[in-house]
Amino acid sequence: MKIKRKHQRIALLLALVFFIMLGIMEQDKRPKEEEIPPQKVTSFPINLNSASVDDLVSIPGIGPVKARRIIEYRESHGPFSSVEELVNVSGIGEKTLKKISEYVMVEGVEQPTRDEVTKLNVNTASLEELETLPYIGEAKAKAIIEYREEHGPFSSPEDLLSIPGIGEKTLERIRGKITF
Repeated sequence: MKIKRKHQRIALLLALVFFIMLGIMEQDKRPKEEEIPPQKVTSFPINLNSASVDDLVSIPGIGPVKARRIIEYRESHGPFSSVEELVNVSGIGEKTLKKISEYVMVEGVEQPTRDEVTKLNVNTASLEELETLPYIGEAKAKAIIEYREEHGPFSSPEDLLSIPGIGEKTLERIRGKITF
């Protein structure tokens, strides 16, 4: 059975109308511009003591896990006293700190520029000064002082590995903050 040309044209026309209607209906299903939620705009630098997870995630190099760790650290240790304190947060080392330091700040605390940061001389520092170093508490600070009194001044960062409780990781965390 042959279909007449006239019927073929009508079938083709109906198929065309069907596909056009289908396209119009699909367009109606797409969200309109005003329905798309506006993107949050974050201005830098971000105050570490009031930043939310969303704020912190907007910093290049900080994902949701590191952002939550920063907030958990702040909640358990109290407000940050300096940007450099971020190296105490798990997953943030000196390299990450260097990358993100221009994006963060601690409000109410004057932030020294990288050139103004002074290194702590471990051969002359007091107990209180040594305790300001990351992961150096009172016990390690006392051990440093006792060691230098018994053996003389330290001459290199590696000499600190002789102190009980100071290993490679701790040494790497304080290396840029100490001098001899």
